[in-house]
Amino acid sequence: MTLLQLEYFQALAENLHYTKTAEQLHISQPALSYTIRELENELGVKLFTTKNRRVFLTDYARCFLPYVDQILSLVREGSQAVKNMAENAPETVRIGYFHSISTSLIPTLVGSFSSSGKDGDKISFQFTETSSFDVLARLKSGQLDLGFSLHRADWAEAVPIMRQPLYLCVPSGHPLAKKGEVSFPEFAREPQIMMETGSNVRENMDALYAANGITPNIVFEVQECSTALKYVGLGFGVSVLAGIDDIDRNRVAVLPIADRDRRFVRTVYLSYPKKRPLSRAARAVLDYIREQHSPEKFTESRGD
Repeated sequence: MTLLQLEYFQALAENLHYTKTAEQLHISQPALSYTIRELENELGVKLFTTKNRRVFLTDYARCFLPYVDQILSLVREGSQAVKNMAENAPETVRIGYFHSISTSLIPTLVGSFSSSGKDGDKISFQFTETSSFDVLARLKSGQLDLGFSLHRADWAEAVPIMRQPLYLCVPSGHPLAKKGEVSFPEFAREPQIMMETGSNVRENMDALYAANGITPNIVFEVQECSTALKYVGLGFGVSVLAGIDDIDRNRVAVLPIADRDRRFVRTVYLSYPKKRPLSRAARAVLDYIREQHSPEKFTESRGD
Protein backbone atom coordinates (compact mmCIF):
# COMPACT_ATOMS: atom_id res chain seq x y z
CA MET A 1 0.00 0.00 0.00
CA THR A 2 1.42 3.37 -1.01
CA LEU A 3 0.65 6.99 -0.18
CA LEU A 4 -0.15 7.52 -3.84
CA GLN A 5 -2.88 4.85 -3.68
CA LEU A 6 -4.32 6.47 -0.54
CA GLU A 7 -4.28 9.94 -2.12
CA TYR A 8 -6.09 8.63 -5.22
CA PHE A 9 -8.61 6.80 -3.05
CA GLN A 10 -9.28 9.93 -0.96
CA ALA A 11 -9.77 12.09 -4.04
CA LEU A 12 -12.13 9.61 -5.72
CA ALA A 13 -14.08 9.16 -2.50
CA GLU A 14 -14.60 12.92 -2.40
CA ASN A 15 -15.53 13.41 -6.05
CA LEU A 16 -17.24 10.08 -6.81
CA HIS A 17 -16.37 10.71 -10.45
CA TYR A 18 -13.44 9.05 -12.28
CA THR A 19 -12.99 11.66 -15.02
CA LYS A 20 -13.18 14.63 -12.67
CA THR A 21 -10.83 12.97 -10.20
CA ALA A 22 -8.30 12.09 -12.91
CA GLU A 23 -8.31 15.69 -14.12
CA GLN A 24 -7.84 16.95 -10.57
CA LEU A 25 -4.90 14.62 -10.06
CA HIS A 26 -3.45 15.42 -13.52
CA ILE A 27 -3.39 11.77 -14.52
CA SER A 28 -5.26 9.68 -17.07
CA GLN A 29 -8.48 7.93 -16.13
CA PRO A 30 -7.01 4.45 -16.88
CA ALA A 31 -4.13 5.23 -14.51
CA LEU A 32 -6.59 6.18 -11.78
CA SER A 33 -8.67 3.05 -12.35
CA TYR A 34 -5.56 0.85 -12.27
CA THR A 35 -4.35 2.37 -8.99
CA ILE A 36 -7.73 1.94 -7.29
CA ARG A 37 -7.94 -1.64 -8.54
CA GLU A 38 -4.50 -2.41 -7.13
CA LEU A 39 -5.54 -0.98 -3.76
CA GLU A 40 -8.71 -3.08 -3.79
CA ASN A 41 -6.68 -6.18 -4.62
CA GLU A 42 -4.37 -5.51 -1.69
CA LEU A 43 -7.28 -4.99 0.70
CA GLY A 44 -9.28 -7.90 -0.80
CA VAL A 45 -12.48 -5.87 -0.98
CA LYS A 46 -14.33 -3.58 -3.39
CA LEU A 47 -14.12 0.09 -2.47
CA PHE A 48 -16.30 1.56 -5.23
CA THR A 49 -19.28 0.38 -7.21
CA THR A 50 -20.82 1.86 -10.34
CA LYS A 51 -24.53 2.02 -11.11
CA ASN A 52 -26.08 3.95 -13.97
CA ARG A 53 -22.69 5.57 -14.57
CA ARG A 54 -22.64 6.89 -11.04
CA VAL A 55 -19.89 5.97 -8.55
CA PHE A 56 -20.71 4.91 -5.00
CA LEU A 57 -18.66 4.11 -1.92
CA THR A 58 -18.99 0.62 -0.55
CA ASP A 59 -19.34 -0.03 3.17
CA TYR A 60 -15.69 -1.04 3.15
CA ALA A 61 -14.72 2.32 1.67
CA ARG A 62 -16.78 4.21 4.26
CA CYS A 63 -14.97 2.30 7.00
CA PHE A 64 -11.58 2.82 5.41
CA LEU A 65 -11.91 6.53 4.53
CA PRO A 66 -11.58 8.07 8.07
CA TYR A 67 -8.29 6.21 8.55
CA VAL A 68 -7.00 7.36 5.18
CA ASP A 69 -7.96 10.95 5.98
CA GLN A 70 -6.07 10.70 9.28
CA ILE A 71 -3.00 9.13 7.69
CA LEU A 72 -2.73 11.73 4.93
CA SER A 73 -3.39 14.56 7.36
CA LEU A 74 -0.53 13.38 9.59
CA VAL A 75 1.78 13.00 6.59
CA ARG A 76 1.05 16.55 5.41
CA GLU A 77 1.48 17.88 8.96
CA GLY A 78 4.79 16.08 9.31
CA SER A 79 5.96 17.29 5.90
CA GLN A 80 5.19 20.89 6.83
CA ALA A 81 6.97 20.50 10.17
CA VAL A 82 10.10 19.28 8.40
CA LYS A 83 9.96 22.18 5.92
CA ASN A 84 9.57 24.67 8.77
CA MET A 85 12.49 23.07 10.56
CA ALA A 86 14.66 23.24 7.45
CA GLU A 87 13.78 26.89 6.85
CA ASN A 88 14.72 27.82 10.42
CA ALA A 89 17.74 25.56 10.75
CA PRO A 90 21.12 27.27 11.11
CA GLU A 91 23.00 27.52 7.83
CA THR A 92 26.72 26.84 8.01
CA VAL A 93 29.36 29.14 6.56
CA ARG A 94 32.83 27.64 6.15
CA ILE A 95 35.56 30.18 6.88
CA GLY A 96 39.32 29.71 6.70
CA TYR A 97 41.96 31.92 8.27
CA PHE A 98 45.66 31.92 9.14
CA HIS A 99 47.08 31.63 12.64
CA SER A 100 48.12 35.19 13.36
CA ILE A 101 44.54 36.55 13.21
CA SER A 102 43.01 33.64 15.14
CA THR A 103 42.87 35.48 18.46
CA SER A 104 42.23 39.02 17.26
CA LEU A 105 40.02 39.36 14.21
CA ILE A 106 38.09 36.07 14.13
CA PRO A 107 36.53 36.04 17.65
CA THR A 108 35.58 39.71 17.35
CA LEU A 109 34.02 39.16 13.95
CA VAL A 110 31.95 36.15 14.99
CA GLY A 111 30.80 37.78 18.19
CA SER A 112 29.69 41.00 16.50
CA PHE A 113 27.92 39.17 13.66
CA SER A 114 26.07 36.84 16.03
CA SER A 115 24.72 39.82 18.01
CA SER A 116 24.05 42.00 14.97
CA GLY A 117 20.52 40.73 14.36
CA LYS A 118 21.39 40.07 10.68
CA ASP A 119 20.50 36.37 10.72
CA GLY A 120 23.18 35.87 13.36
CA ASP A 121 20.96 33.32 15.13
CA LYS A 122 20.35 31.38 11.91
CA ILE A 123 23.95 31.06 10.75
CA SER A 124 26.63 28.87 12.27
CA PHE A 125 30.32 28.76 11.42
CA GLN A 126 32.76 26.02 10.57
CA PHE A 127 36.32 27.29 10.95
CA THR A 128 39.57 26.04 9.45
CA GLU A 129 42.87 27.41 10.73
CA THR A 130 45.61 26.81 8.19
CA SER A 131 48.27 28.70 6.28
CA SER A 132 47.40 31.82 4.32
CA PHE A 133 48.41 30.08 1.11
CA ASP A 134 46.29 27.01 1.93
CA VAL A 135 43.24 29.21 2.59
CA LEU A 136 43.22 30.18 -1.07
CA ALA A 137 43.77 26.57 -2.16
CA ARG A 138 40.77 25.43 -0.11
CA LEU A 139 38.64 28.27 -1.45
CA LYS A 140 39.46 27.23 -5.00
CA SER A 141 38.62 23.57 -4.34
CA GLY A 142 35.27 24.44 -2.75
CA GLN A 143 36.21 23.38 0.79
CA LEU A 144 35.66 26.92 2.08
CA ASP A 145 33.06 29.61 1.37
CA LEU A 146 35.12 32.57 2.58
CA GLY A 147 38.75 32.92 3.56
CA PHE A 148 41.06 35.43 5.24
CA SER A 149 44.39 35.48 3.48
CA LEU A 150 47.47 37.56 2.81
CA HIS A 151 47.58 36.24 -0.75
CA ARG A 152 45.54 37.13 -3.82
CA ALA A 153 44.67 35.21 -6.97
CA ASP A 154 43.10 36.20 -10.29
CA TRP A 155 40.19 33.77 -9.80
CA ALA A 156 39.21 35.23 -6.40
CA GLU A 157 37.77 38.50 -5.19
CA ALA A 158 39.91 40.01 -2.42
CA VAL A 159 38.30 42.55 -0.07
CA PRO A 160 40.85 44.43 2.12
CA ILE A 161 39.85 44.03 5.75
CA MET A 162 42.68 45.35 7.89
CA ARG A 163 46.25 46.58 7.78
CA GLN A 164 48.89 45.39 10.20
CA PRO A 165 52.22 47.14 10.80
CA LEU A 166 55.33 45.08 10.07
CA TYR A 167 58.42 44.64 12.22
CA LEU A 168 61.97 43.54 11.61
CA CYS A 169 62.76 40.22 13.26
CA VAL A 170 66.44 39.53 13.85
CA PRO A 171 68.39 36.85 15.75
CA SER A 172 68.72 37.87 19.40
CA GLY A 173 72.51 38.12 19.07
CA HIS A 174 72.42 40.31 15.96
CA PRO A 175 74.02 43.80 16.16
CA LEU A 176 70.65 45.38 15.33
CA ALA A 177 68.87 43.57 18.18
CA LYS A 178 69.72 46.26 20.73
CA LYS A 179 68.38 49.16 18.67
CA GLY A 180 65.05 50.73 19.59
CA GLU A 181 64.11 51.22 15.95
CA VAL A 182 65.61 50.39 12.56
CA SER A 183 65.36 51.89 9.09
CA PHE A 184 65.31 50.14 5.74
CA PRO A 185 68.91 51.10 4.80
CA GLU A 186 70.15 49.53 8.05
CA PHE A 187 68.86 46.05 7.21
CA ALA A 188 68.41 46.15 3.42
CA ARG A 189 71.64 44.25 2.68
CA GLU A 190 71.21 41.66 5.43
CA PRO A 191 70.39 38.05 4.42
CA GLN A 192 66.62 38.06 4.00
CA ILE A 193 64.04 35.43 4.87
CA MET A 194 61.11 36.58 2.76
CA MET A 195 57.50 35.64 2.33
CA GLU A 196 56.87 33.95 -0.98
CA THR A 197 55.85 35.77 -4.15
CA GLY A 198 52.12 36.49 -4.19
CA SER A 199 51.77 37.85 -0.67
CA ASN A 200 51.27 41.58 -0.26
CA VAL A 201 54.24 41.72 2.16
CA ARG A 202 56.48 40.38 -0.58
CA GLU A 203 55.00 42.79 -3.12
CA ASN A 204 55.79 45.71 -0.82
CA MET A 205 59.31 44.49 -0.15
CA ASP A 206 60.05 43.87 -3.84
CA ALA A 207 58.80 47.36 -4.71
CA LEU A 208 60.90 48.91 -1.94
CA TYR A 209 64.08 47.15 -3.04
CA ALA A 210 63.43 48.08 -6.68
CA ALA A 211 62.81 51.74 -5.77
CA ASN A 212 66.17 51.84 -3.97
CA GLY A 213 68.04 49.99 -6.71
CA ILE A 214 69.05 47.14 -4.39
CA THR A 215 68.94 43.42 -5.11
CA PRO A 216 67.89 41.62 -1.92
CA ASN A 217 69.98 38.76 -0.58
CA ILE A 218 67.17 36.22 -0.19
CA VAL A 219 68.28 33.07 1.62
CA PHE A 220 64.81 31.52 2.13
CA GLU A 221 61.30 32.07 0.74
CA VAL A 222 58.51 30.85 3.01
CA GLN A 223 54.72 30.69 3.04
CA GLU A 224 54.13 31.43 6.71
CA CYS A 225 55.45 33.80 9.37
CA SER A 226 56.04 30.94 11.81
CA THR A 227 58.46 29.30 9.38
CA ALA A 228 60.32 32.58 8.84
CA LEU A 229 60.68 33.01 12.60
CA LYS A 230 62.27 29.59 12.95
CA TYR A 231 64.90 30.47 10.37
CA VAL A 232 65.52 33.84 12.04
CA GLY A 233 65.90 32.12 15.40
CA LEU A 234 68.47 29.78 13.89
CA GLY A 235 70.49 32.76 12.70
CA PHE A 236 70.00 32.40 8.94
CA GLY A 237 68.95 36.01 8.41
CA VAL A 238 66.40 38.71 9.21
CA SER A 239 62.75 38.93 8.19
CA VAL A 240 60.06 41.59 7.92
CA LEU A 241 56.93 40.19 9.55
CA ALA A 242 53.77 41.16 11.39
CA GLY A 243 53.96 41.06 15.18
CA ILE A 244 53.36 37.53 16.49
CA ASP A 245 52.67 36.69 20.13
CA ASP A 246 54.40 33.31 20.26
CA ILE A 247 57.86 34.60 19.30
CA ASP A 248 60.73 32.98 21.20
CA ARG A 249 62.22 36.14 22.67
CA ASN A 250 65.35 34.25 23.67
CA ARG A 251 66.13 33.66 20.00
CA VAL A 252 64.40 36.50 18.15
CA ALA A 253 64.29 40.27 18.70
CA VAL A 254 61.42 42.29 17.22
CA LEU A 255 62.15 45.88 16.17
CA PRO A 256 59.83 48.66 14.94
CA ILE A 257 60.70 49.93 11.47
CA ALA A 258 61.04 53.65 10.75
CA ASP A 259 58.70 53.76 7.78
CA ARG A 260 58.43 57.07 5.95
CA ASP A 261 56.53 55.82 2.93
CA ARG A 262 54.23 53.41 4.81
CA ARG A 263 55.35 50.32 2.91
CA PHE A 264 55.90 48.32 6.06
CA VAL A 265 52.34 47.17 6.51
CA ARG A 266 50.54 44.03 5.38
CA THR A 267 46.94 43.82 4.26
CA VAL A 268 44.57 41.06 5.31
CA TYR A 269 42.04 40.19 2.61
CA LEU A 270 38.69 38.45 2.78
CA SER A 271 38.56 36.34 -0.37
CA TYR A 272 35.93 34.29 -2.20
CA PRO A 273 35.74 32.73 -5.69
CA LYS A 274 34.55 35.02 -8.46
CA LYS A 275 32.65 32.41 -10.46
CA ARG A 276 31.16 30.19 -7.75
CA PRO A 277 27.88 31.54 -6.34
CA LEU A 278 27.82 32.08 -2.59
CA SER A 279 25.09 30.59 -0.41
CA ARG A 280 22.58 32.99 1.12
CA ALA A 281 24.30 32.62 4.49
CA ALA A 282 27.81 33.18 3.11
CA ARG A 283 26.59 36.26 1.24
CA ALA A 284 25.06 37.64 4.46
CA VAL A 285 28.35 37.19 6.32
CA LEU A 286 30.33 38.71 3.45
CA ASP A 287 28.04 41.75 3.28
CA TYR A 288 28.28 42.25 7.03
CA ILE A 289 32.08 42.12 7.02
CA ARG A 290 32.21 44.53 4.09
CA GLU A 291 29.94 46.92 5.93
CA GLN A 292 32.03 46.77 9.09
CA HIS A 293 35.31 47.12 7.21
CA SER A 294 34.40 49.64 4.54
CA PRO A 295 37.20 52.00 3.41
CA GLU A 296 36.26 54.67 5.93
CA LYS A 297 36.34 52.03 8.69
CA PHE A 298 39.47 50.31 7.38
CA THR A 299 41.33 49.30 10.51
CA GLU A 300 44.97 49.18 11.43
CA SER A 301 45.96 46.56 13.95
CA ARG A 302 49.15 45.32 15.47
CA GLY A 303 48.08 41.74 14.84
CA ASP A 304 49.36 38.71 16.72
